[in-house]
Amino acid sequence: MVSGGILITLSLTSDSGFDSDGAGGQLTLLFSTPFWSFSLCSFGLFGLLATLLAPSQSHIAVVAGFAGLVMGWGAAQLLRLIGKRNVDSLVRAEDLIGHEARVTLAIGADARGFVELNVKGSLIRRPARSCQGAIPQGTQVVVLTCEGHTLTVEQL
Repeated sequence: MVSGGILITLSLTSDSGFDSDGAGGQLTLLFSTPFWSFSLCSFGLFGLLATLLAPSQSHIAVVAGFAGLVMGWGAAQLLRLIGKRNVDSLVRAEDLIGHEARVTLAIGADARGFVELNVKGSLIRRPARSCQGAIPQGTQVVVLTCEGHTLTVEQL
């Protein structure tokens, strides 16, 4: 358990070189820091708990070793999978087109109003113009175009 804690501490320092993630395949996973960190911590923790809870010392090392290997492999696989995810929460103008919105400040025939819409999990509030005329507050609209920060909307 102490060895796993030392590996985790070394991996947190940016200039130590202990930051391999096993990205080369299944075999390199055995040489990755997350695998050994979680394996050693799980082995130590499981061995300690088994010793305290079960006074019989017959197979504790074997079972703790197996638990450590399984936990280390699972944690390293999970971290690899999380590392491959491509997260993009940046909202671009083209992301707004086609979405439904709600008018929060009435849009006049020749005046801008405001609309709110949810895009990629973010609540966006933008100025808007109507392509049909006046639109009252609370009306559902659809975004047709985006010029700068101003949206052109049409009533549903």
